[in-house]
Amino acid sequence: MGNVWSIAMTLVGITAVLALTYFASRWYAGRMGPTVMGKHIKVVDRLLVGKAASILILELSGVQYLVGVTEQGISILKELDEPVGADGNGRGTAFNLRQIDFRDILRSRSKRKGGDPQ
Repeated sequence: MGNVWSIAMTLVGITAVLALTYFASRWYAGRMGPTVMGKHIKVVDRLLVGKAASILILELSGVQYLVGVTEQGISILKELDEPVGADGNGRGTAFNLRQIDFRDILRSRSKRKGGDPQ
């Protein structure tokens, strides 16, 4: 009887360790952010701009978007005219943020919310 009890407790312990490992790996993967490509969407580049904010370049069906991500939500900032990607050397091509007029983006966002920044 004592032998059966020790085997049962061992199985319970192994199951608990496996469950904790599974949930810990899911939590860690969520903290790391998007690291793999999906079937239809790809993260081309990511730049952390704060503790809980980042700017992403996402590609969906061949079209790339500049996206802002915060704890409060996700916003499409701009559809990119020229795609950003890897050149022949495997390095990312240069992306100049000066090509984007952030004032226009802020004006369009504030008009939707009812304000007009000067």
